[in-house]
Amino acid sequence: MGYTKIWGASVSSLQEILVIVLLFVLIIFLPRRLGRGGNGKKPGKSLSALSGRARLGVIVSAVWLLAWTVYLRPWSGEALGFVLIALCPVILGWGAFWVIDGFRKNQGA
Repeated sequence: MGYTKIWGASVSSLQEILVIVLLFVLIIFLPRRLGRGGNGKKPGKSLSALSGRARLGVIVSAVWLLAWTVYLRPWSGEALGFVLIALCPVILGWGAFWVIDGFRKNQGA
């Protein structure tokens, strides 16, 4: 196709992996860095509010997605498998964490 090969992968596929990583970072960390509108928290302090379990979850999620991205190569036609095997567990896991965290915070109020 005319793409340059780097380590056995085309530049196009490496760019797609980098875009996935960039989107993940923007979705997770950008809202925390910008802070919420009216809660009065400083943007730099919200990142340190993450518990050890949440930080571990972020790292495990990133490694999980990266490993399945490299293995399945969704840009070569395995998009459905990638969604089912890689994305669904991460979305369901973080969704459950979010809901449970919400219930815990409401019990204290």
